[in-house]
Amino acid sequence: MVAYDLTHLTQPDHQLVAGPVQDDEALFLYALIRCMRLRRILEIGGADSYGARNFLKAMEPDGMLYTVDVRHTLALQSNHTTIIGSCEALTSRDVGGVPLDLVFFDFHVYAAQMTLFRNLSAEGVIDRNTVLALHDTNLHPPADGPDAPPRQWGSAVEGGWMHQAVERQMVNTLRDEGYDALMLHTTPDRHDSRLPLRHGLTILTLPRRLDIGETAGPSGGSTPTGTGPTG
Repeated sequence: MVAYDLTHLTQPDHQLVAGPVQDDEALFLYALIRCMRLRRILEIGGADSYGARNFLKAMEPDGMLYTVDVRHTLALQSNHTTIIGSCEALTSRDVGGVPLDLVFFDFHVYAAQMTLFRNLSAEGVIDRNTVLALHDTNLHPPADGPDAPPRQWGSAVEGGWMHQAVERQMVNTLRDEGYDALMLHTTPDRHDSRLPLRHGLTILTLPRRLDIGETAGPSGGSTPTGTGPTG
């Protein structure tokens, strides 16, 4: 059995954090990287390095993480490259000129992030196999009182309190352009003082049909694999 080292996930049980991914979200991203054997990751936004530690822990030693942020960000190890500046100026050369496995968006500037997406797509380093992950796409519960999450920013919308609009808008845009989306969101009834809020992740991939081939049916005819008689 694999002994997973998750000691880098150090948040309290309530996960009431305003900046980094919550540990439950980090655990999902960790599993995604492990399950899909993702080796080349671009992180947009991440000056506190909490997310970068999780990505590096999940990747194999031959993986490569790029972090871009307008603030100074330290590289954590030899396979972690940090880029200081706006993500809209990023080019394929900055990320090795090789297709990326995962792009994680958490910068909260729509034009800059979409410019990066379009530029890297045109240059071929975001391709049909690249997984996109966007943070802060959930709504916070609309409750008031001691269990209510902080309201430093955001606005009330139908169903709750919108912490960040940008990544939600990006999900809508990318879905309109053909991406499938898995939204890891909660409903307000899932929250109380033990877990006041969930920032939310959305995972996007380009759709594709799965080739199931054909097998010989019981009468010698052709039957798609997996659709024949079961008993």
